[in-house]
Amino acid sequence: MNQDTTIDPATLRDEVQRQVLESVRTLVPWFSRNMPEYYFRTHGRDEQVRHLKALVSGMVREQGQSMVLHSPCGTMVTHITPGGDMRSLAGVLRQHIDRDIRIARIYSSRDDTIRLDTLLFGPRPQCAADSDGLARALATVRRGGLDLDPAEAADFEGFLASANDDYLEKFEPGRAVRHFKTCSCVENRERVQVALDTEPVPGFDRVSVAMEHPPARGLLLRVVNVFARENIPVDRAYSDVFERGDMPPIAVMSFYLDRSRIGLVEGTGQWERLRRQLELTKWFAFHGLEALAEEEGWELGEVMLMQAASEFAHQFLIRKNLHAYGSGRIVHVVLKHRHVARRLLDYFDARCNPALAGDRERAVAEQREAVLEAINGVNNEIHRNILKYIYKFFRYTLRTNYYLPHRLGLSFRLDPIILAPTPAQERPFGLYCFHGPYCFAFHVRYRDMARGGVRVVRTGSQEHFELESNRLFDEVTKLAKAQQFKNKDIPEGGSKAVLLLGPEGDIDLAVRSMVDSFLDLLAAPANGSGFVLPDIVDHLNREEVIFLGPDENITPEHISWIAARAAKRGYKWPGAFMSSKPGAGIAHKEYGVTSEGVVVFARELLLALGIDPARQTFSVKLTGGPAGDVASNVIRILIREYGENARIVAMADGHGAAFDPDGMDHAELLRLIDSGGRASGFDATRLTGAGAFVVSTQDPDGVRIRDELHNQARADLFIPAGGRPETINMTNWKQFLGRDGTPSARGIVEGANIFIAADARTALEKAGVLVVPGPSANKTGVICSSYEILAGLILTDEEFLAIKDRYVSQLLDILRQRAGAEARLLMREYRLAGGGKTVTQISYALSASINALADRIVAALEEETGRVADSPELCEVILAYCPTIPAEKYADRLVGDLPRRHQLALVAAFVSARMLYQEGLGWAERLVSLRGVREVVFGYLAEEKALARLVAEVRAAGLAHGPLVVDILERGGRSRLTLDRLGLG
Repeated sequence: MNQDTTIDPATLRDEVQRQVLESVRTLVPWFSRNMPEYYFRTHGRDEQVRHLKALVSGMVREQGQSMVLHSPCGTMVTHITPGGDMRSLAGVLRQHIDRDIRIARIYSSRDDTIRLDTLLFGPRPQCAADSDGLARALATVRRGGLDLDPAEAADFEGFLASANDDYLEKFEPGRAVRHFKTCSCVENRERVQVALDTEPVPGFDRVSVAMEHPPARGLLLRVVNVFARENIPVDRAYSDVFERGDMPPIAVMSFYLDRSRIGLVEGTGQWERLRRQLELTKWFAFHGLEALAEEEGWELGEVMLMQAASEFAHQFLIRKNLHAYGSGRIVHVVLKHRHVARRLLDYFDARCNPALAGDRERAVAEQREAVLEAINGVNNEIHRNILKYIYKFFRYTLRTNYYLPHRLGLSFRLDPIILAPTPAQERPFGLYCFHGPYCFAFHVRYRDMARGGVRVVRTGSQEHFELESNRLFDEVTKLAKAQQFKNKDIPEGGSKAVLLLGPEGDIDLAVRSMVDSFLDLLAAPANGSGFVLPDIVDHLNREEVIFLGPDENITPEHISWIAARAAKRGYKWPGAFMSSKPGAGIAHKEYGVTSEGVVVFARELLLALGIDPARQTFSVKLTGGPAGDVASNVIRILIREYGENARIVAMADGHGAAFDPDGMDHAELLRLIDSGGRASGFDATRLTGAGAFVVSTQDPDGVRIRDELHNQARADLFIPAGGRPETINMTNWKQFLGRDGTPSARGIVEGANIFIAADARTALEKAGVLVVPGPSANKTGVICSSYEILAGLILTDEEFLAIKDRYVSQLLDILRQRAGAEARLLMREYRLAGGGKTVTQISYALSASINALADRIVAALEEETGRVADSPELCEVILAYCPTIPAEKYADRLVGDLPRRHQLALVAAFVSARMLYQEGLGWAERLVSLRGVREVVFGYLAEEKALARLVAEVRAAGLAHGPLVVDILERGGRSRLTLDRLGLG
């Protein structure tokens, strides 16, 4: 140990100066020789000096230390680190994985001893209109000599004016022109543009990656990881994100490769492998299985495929054991048994790769034998079950877009047999699943031709995501089944799509990924043979027609994009692919189409409870607030139809709740609805009742009060018109009862899908609540969407817009008629059952009967009917189903241009629903068991017309008891005449 503690400041100073000067003498020449030329062109003297000082003081080269320089405002950071490869850069970027990197300037010394990487974080303000940087850049443009057409000059100036100050400070004309042209190329395109330019700068090639609407976080790291794993050395690189006002941002990245170290050539395996993976970076999410790329050399696409298969396995194995088959365990098993995972991919490749040469059946058999042997060789039962389910996923994939170039995500059409041991009659007709950036989705349908909404379930944390993931398939299946029961009045069966979005996910990217991947499996070349694109192996070998609609978290912008994308992708029926389109669609919220039916059912239920809403006051409580579709329109229609008789005593939404036992002020409710306000925005000064309140979920007790209000507020009717599925369930249904056991509402009309779990609904009914379930109560929304699909199948947007007002007006009458017919039948059957059946049981029995009869009608018509336009009887039914305006103006298209399957399903749904609503349960089923389906159906329709003539005669006769005679005829005349016609009277 040194015993001399005397400190001589001058000596220390001299020694430090000597060592620093020695480092500077060595470092500066090295720096000038080894840093890329472009570094000196884009960094001023002050920046160079600052970086050199950091290199010296940090001893980066001498001792391998790292230095980080932060700007005072915290929006810029420069990392100076040892090691020049891309893995070192990836390590730097991982430190900022949660930051929005808007600009990156990346340099590696030529001897690979250091990296110098500068990152600027967003948001970056647009440059001021009078900034010096913009003035200098515009002056350069106006002097000319740039690679621009004269017509592009104004747009280029606008491009520069939207840039940020840093971009203009380092303005280089040629680079800016290239960025401008790249932005033009990728604008309004979803795919990632990847290009290889040979020697744009002498001695260097350039790989460029550009995309519109880039992920806000982690994109640069994803791209750098690909270069690192492919061992592509990068001399320097730049990344810029261009904000464009109301238009989506565009990211442009450029990577410069020293040709003396690597020479990429288009068309070679090395380049194609790199390009494929870079094109996926927009659509890839960081995941534990990425270790297969890091350590085993898997391509990014292969990792994504195994991610999709693993998540599918998770959905079904958790039913066996929630803890044994969590997502983390499945990832662990795949990584532990990598040789089996590779065998699984080989098996999938044999089944689905369109480029497979030779005998596919033989190749599949060989790979199946090999992979099953590998799986059976795994000793751990849980591990073996996981690998077997991944095998089942690959085994029952009938179509996939995995082998398509430029895909935005992954899609799989699965054989529903994968759901065995679920009985065949309970399985859906079709099953799709989708994998995209931080999202996973299912689409389930219960008939060949079906329609249903797309909903997005957003999550705020990883724990929330895991919770929702555990019940994703159950949710979509229950919703699709409910839709199947609900769709009894229309040609399309029931379907539903549910997309689960992780906390890091971008909802716009997720929706676009899912929908475009769906279209990959639905669109086919107009002049090609087969039902799918050429690069898809089709184990299904049949056309699939899909209709979608909006549901939770789907915005008007999403709807417009989906409709436009279907047309762009060449889907056969683009106008019908997505309902509720702005303009040439029927927006549910604007017209209140679901709520019109809900209020009709509410009226009939109130009458059954002994309340005539036209003459007596009644109270209603709701979930869903003034900004929600169903809730806002229910309030508006109740006020329109019943005025002060309608007392809205409680409402709750995602932002808060309002309660007034005297009924909330109608004018204030309408003000909130018109302004798109929230329940918490109700003016508390307009409350009058004892104990009335308004709460916000921002208040300490606001969430609890909001969550309890639908149970505790007392009312004649409860209309759940918003909220998550199974909000009322077996763990909490008793909270709907008072201390004396009486329900807080005597009747419930389910305006929201499966708000009440089935077993909880049964418990409430046993407690004395009259419940109209969702498949009946909110069916008019899907009926409206079906009529919008019908218009989209035969009319252009311009033709529809020309008749839209009359079409919608006539359709609203139809919706009220359909709701009224079912509501009256339900209450009549309920009274006739004498308490032996609940309204819910009758509702589901009615739906099942209508659907079963419709299926029999379709089967009979398929066998016995040729061209629908040649059958006057069928044409008459089709025109009777439609609003008057299209039936009069476009009758030829309705009977001649509609898809035949749609025509037959339309006839079947219309006739079967009509017969059941008019004659009640059991009557039609008994007749078709005794006579042919066609004989019964068309005999009934003929006698219906005969009855109409009799009724007209009675009315014309002016009999004293004419109205009573007409009522008797209309109640029983059709059935009597039909029985006689069939020889059963």
